[in-house]
Amino acid sequence: MADRFAAPLSSGEITVLRDRHPIHELITFGYSMLEDRLQRMREGLAHERSRFLLDMIAEASRTDHPHLVDSPLAELLLDADETLKWTVLTYLAASGYRPAQIELSSRCAAEGYLVASLRDAVRGRTLDVAGRRLLTRALNDAEWMVGYAAGWGAIANGARSRNRREDSSLTDHAKDLGVEVISGLWAAVATDARDDGYREGYATASDGADSSAKVACAALAQAFEVGRGEEAPSRVVISHSTLPPQERRASGVGDIVGKTLPLVTTHLLTQKRRDLRDAHPHAAELIERILGDLREGHAVSFRPTLLVGAPGTGKSRLCRDLLDTFGIPFAPIDAGTTMDHGLTGSARRWSGAYPSVPVRLWVQHKVANPGVLVDELEKAGRSSAGSVHDPLLSLLEPISAERWRDLYLDTEVDASKLNWLFTANSTSSIPGPLLSRLRVCRVPLPSLQHVPALANRIRLDLLRERSLAPAMEPAFDAEELTALSTAFGAQGSLRDLKRYVEGVLDARMHTTLRN
Repeated sequence: MADRFAAPLSSGEITVLRDRHPIHELITFGYSMLEDRLQRMREGLAHERSRFLLDMIAEASRTDHPHLVDSPLAELLLDADETLKWTVLTYLAASGYRPAQIELSSRCAAEGYLVASLRDAVRGRTLDVAGRRLLTRALNDAEWMVGYAAGWGAIANGARSRNRREDSSLTDHAKDLGVEVISGLWAAVATDARDDGYREGYATASDGADSSAKVACAALAQAFEVGRGEEAPSRVVISHSTLPPQERRASGVGDIVGKTLPLVTTHLLTQKRRDLRDAHPHAAELIERILGDLREGHAVSFRPTLLVGAPGTGKSRLCRDLLDTFGIPFAPIDAGTTMDHGLTGSARRWSGAYPSVPVRLWVQHKVANPGVLVDELEKAGRSSAGSVHDPLLSLLEPISAERWRDLYLDTEVDASKLNWLFTANSTSSIPGPLLSRLRVCRVPLPSLQHVPALANRIRLDLLRERSLAPAMEPAFDAEELTALSTAFGAQGSLRDLKRYVEGVLDARMHTTLRN
């Protein structure tokens, strides 16, 4: 019934959204892939002159003589089609040719603007499901294009990503810079900041105004507050099921079908923020950024977030602490060993069929907003059973997640309130469409100044692992902290620090036994 009065997009609008400019594919290629593509295109050129010009351009690029590129490039582009033109320009941009980098930035910006303009044109119209999905995918691509526009523009002006080695490929630098820009913009436009801005605007408008204007302004502010409302404390995640009664009981699904499940809400946000910062002092800025998603008394709802950092930065532990601190039950998933059915479940026609991870979480914990922690996302492989990347595209899209089909139940469920956290050592092998759905946050290595707080946290963890009461074991003294700091150095891994702390605790134990 929701689409009864919905209208489809026009054929022209569908063409704009569906037909992609070649830059959308080319922008994702690395240098070697672009070189291979250019070689294949050269073999298909009909005119010898075109092949000669392309060889001149490639040779000048390989020998780092950019001044020899201008003339043959201008002649080649006179008769080149869009695919050849942008393949050559993307290749040259990746080779370090600044004019091509500027052209690439401009083209990406134009692609983003094209979709944004169409979005404005259809604003206010009720689209059918197909139209909404097509528009959402196009908007995601547009966001990715804007990121590349910023990335290549920054490259053209000499910038390089701080998260890449200086000798990494320019395509990797441009991708990282674009992700940093888009993520930073999203973080800046937090809901609370917008709300505060609106309220501040009302207050400013009333200053110095006559009494009637003040009354109208106050009424508007009140209406704004009422309109915001608070999110419902519960949600139906499975409205119906085709499971036979016996399977409903056996799987536990019968307990939640058609019933509202509570949403875990945010309480004591200030205290929990302080606790997380104390436990992860090297990631204090990152914690502030993530907790900017939460509002006291409202449902816990983190934006899908990817923590990227070197091994030993504490990415997985931070994710677990974020979820545990706010009382969010979660399922850990190792992306390197999980295929798509490990996340989506399997259809009942197969023996040993089972529900998806979201359904299993709802059945087990009876809350509508549990969490999923996907470790080492960049190691997700692909086989005949698929990849964990595939179902994530729809699960991370708010519109499609509201009506996501569970294979086991063979019905649509509402997975839009799940909290998704991911970790990775790098973003190089994560597909662009998936990366564009994630807020990417860099986790730094701990520094010397963080050793006292981190060492104390590790000490308490180890004592619990050894079934020892933390109150019976004193904190590290100045001499022990000096030894730990010396061993750790200026910057290092939490895994190394854990070994050093174990050594100190073992030394204490041996000293106690001798005495």
